[in-house]
Amino acid sequence: MRARARASMQPRGPLTVMGLTFNNPLGLAAGVDRTGALLPALRAHGFGHIEIGTITPETGHALPRRPPVSRVPIGANIASSRLGLDAQVIEDYDSLLRSVLPHCDYVVANLSAPGLGRNGNTPGVDALARRLSVVRDVLSAVGGRHVPVLLKLEAGPSSASFPAAIMATRSSGLDGVVLVSDCTRRLGQICAYLDGLAVVSVGGVTSADDVKARLAAGAALVQVHRIFATGGAKRVRRILDGISRPECRA
Repeated sequence: MRARARASMQPRGPLTVMGLTFNNPLGLAAGVDRTGALLPALRAHGFGHIEIGTITPETGHALPRRPPVSRVPIGANIASSRLGLDAQVIEDYDSLLRSVLPHCDYVVANLSAPGLGRNGNTPGVDALARRLSVVRDVLSAVGGRHVPVLLKLEAGPSSASFPAAIMATRSSGLDGVVLVSDCTRRLGQICAYLDGLAVVSVGGVTSADDVKARLAAGAALVQVHRIFATGGAKRVRRILDGISRPECRA
């Protein structure tokens, strides 16, 4: 039995996930800052973590070499710009992982790319997961620190079988998934199957109640994107205030 990815469903105060310390469970999803150039400004908004990207071989990144200690954990979301998930695409993920790992706290291999014919069931996902796991272990050993690696994918409907990437995450020894879904039932099913591996929930989060519901379903962390892109820092602060407020009891 693996150690639980989160110590508690309690959203108040610092928490430890994947061996990293987060001041709160609310993070900024990839898509706002695609290269890391905006990190100095984004760190001021109170996020518990910030995920930059999606970084491709064409975009590159502007991440500094190992930011200072006592900072907001930074994730790097990577993907190939080629179609599908053949051997060359897997090589792209391998190369990108090697490029970004020294600069961040965790890495997410993005499989949520319908325009590129790539998702959690694309043939080759097992080979990708195994490759990423091996590269992570080698680089972590050389660098002297474990850098978690996750897959990002759409969860699919609760009535469907789990995407192949979910099973590949567990069998390959990766650290977890970034799960795109607004269905807490589906989230709970996948969290239970992954048995303590980290699940980061993203998609449709607009309020503190949404964050609490995702945590209660088993998510270790929760991410927002649209509400920050459209509503700015005030919307984020409102959610952070809501999840830190003590619950009223009769």
